[in-house]
Amino acid sequence: MRSAFTAAATLLLATVAPYPLAGAPVTSAFAGIPNISYEYYDVEGRTPEEIYRSMRLRAPQTGDAVAHTAWHIRVGWRQTRRGNDCLVADPVTRLSIKVVLPRLVTSEGLSVEASSFWYRTIKGLETHEAGHARIAFDHRNDFVQAAARASCGSIKDVAKRTQKRIEALQEAYDRRTRHGLDQIPKNE
Repeated sequence: MRSAFTAAATLLLATVAPYPLAGAPVTSAFAGIPNISYEYYDVEGRTPEEIYRSMRLRAPQTGDAVAHTAWHIRVGWRQTRRGNDCLVADPVTRLSIKVVLPRLVTSEGLSVEASSFWYRTIKGLETHEAGHARIAFDHRNDFVQAAARASCGSIKDVAKRTQKRIEALQEAYDRRTRHGLDQIPKNE
């Protein structure tokens, strides 16, 4: 039996704009992670099938992904000489993150099923992409820590190994979540 609240909530869901505002995620999954820029691509549809098809056709990245997080950790350091010794000093990192998400532009004629599908999908996508952003954020200073033990001759390899380790963490996260499929809330 549906309560009056459930019926009102369903009606509200069907009439409220179902898309994220430009530059603003729907969920707070990205809270506490600075230096994130958001890019949206428009999708449309009035049924779950139409929306999903539109996401697959319009996603700007190659492959099966309908959302994407690109992260870049820029590293730097100074080299100082003491006699014949070359020392690494003042290692620094700077992290930038870009998240690409779909934005539903259909606002009229959306079925209740489509509205529910959209909210569950965007919530799952944001949760998954925020996980990628969180991994990059949490490991942004790994290079600084590793550089403390580096020499001028090994510092570039330290940077490469740090990058590969963070990439491996990202890949493990994708495997663990089945590329985010396990993070999309179930239809209740």
